[in-house]
Amino acid sequence: MKIVIVGNGAAGIAAAETIREHDKDCGLSIYSDEPGTHYSRPRIIEYLGGKATPEKIAIKSPGFYQKNNIVLHEQTRIAAIDPNTKTLVTADGQTESFDKLIIAMGASSFLPPVEGSKLPGVFTLRTIADASAIIDYSKDKKRAVVIGGGLLGLETAASLNHRGLDTTVVEVFERLLPRQLDMDGAKILQERLEALGLHFLLPRQTEVIEKKGDGLVVHFKGGTSIETDLVLFSAGVRSNLAVAQKAGIRCEKGVCIDNHMCTSNQDIYAAGDVAQYEGTVYGLWPIAREQGKLAGLNAIGIPTEYKGSVLSTKLKVTGIDVASVGSIELAQGVEVHTLNRNGNFARVFTKDGKIVGAIMVGNSSSYNKIQSMISEGIVLADPEPLLGSMTD
Repeated sequence: MKIVIVGNGAAGIAAAETIREHDKDCGLSIYSDEPGTHYSRPRIIEYLGGKATPEKIAIKSPGFYQKNNIVLHEQTRIAAIDPNTKTLVTADGQTESFDKLIIAMGASSFLPPVEGSKLPGVFTLRTIADASAIIDYSKDKKRAVVIGGGLLGLETAASLNHRGLDTTVVEVFERLLPRQLDMDGAKILQERLEALGLHFLLPRQTEVIEKKGDGLVVHFKGGTSIETDLVLFSAGVRSNLAVAQKAGIRCEKGVCIDNHMCTSNQDIYAAGDVAQYEGTVYGLWPIAREQGKLAGLNAIGIPTEYKGSVLSTKLKVTGIDVASVGSIELAQGVEVHTLNRNGNFARVFTKDGKIVGAIMVGNSSSYNKIQSMISEGIVLADPEPLLGSMTD
């Protein structure tokens, strides 16, 4: 049997590792549109901030592929997939056949259709090459504006600040991390980040970016503006769907998969940032690995069910631990329990006695424990001891 994986990221590599763990002999190829071996995309931030080199954030060496008899095609873009003939075509016209295919093509940074968004000095961040371009451009610059106060936006802002740029974060919502934190948690985080030198403008909707001398001016709806030397959009990502759509594979926000990671074609699977399960594209590294493993198992004939993943996020922004687990929506029947002490903020959300979500700012040591409690449906008789452990 011959298996082809399109994508050398978290999902693709997890699939390859799992396949080789259970099947040493099947043909296995990986296609990557980037140069080099598999690296940690979350650690690109460290490279941008001058805390790591590209070599340091590499996860797999060339020896990994050789040892596991995996053919790696670097800098090779897939142009088409033909489910009927079970072949794929590269951008330079080469073809390869497969028995099973795993689509792990990931996502690309979303660049909003803002006038001036393609001017020199305006960037997005997704790859090592993106980070290198930003580093080169910023060497003689003093100011940066990051548009987007989500996870990547805050981490990027902290990295640029570490490089010595006076950095301002712009967010269209009224709070930072709108998907992970509520107003109270976001306010505490913002205050702590401001104390470390970051600036914030929110809510602000970017309308136009224009060139002014050697720099740029970002204009907002309502008439305000800010001058800067560099603009970085951190406005989320979009699944890379063009090839799958062209092949007639069912897609919505992502490539639609069932509970065995299978697409609308029985011999084609999908995993990671490109995949959509029950309406959700998770877009998180640990979940991409989880899905990749399951796609690998199902592709080699070991039926393994996927039941969705618990949304959770954990990051460190300029030394501040922030974590969000499960649902933090104030839906009917949800009770909220809060404790703010010792400079740490904790909030737990329960429904019918069971913990359904939590927010932590300053101390995320209970992160794994809470994840397990949510997954196992544990009844929380008294939330006070848990809140205490989250704020000690």
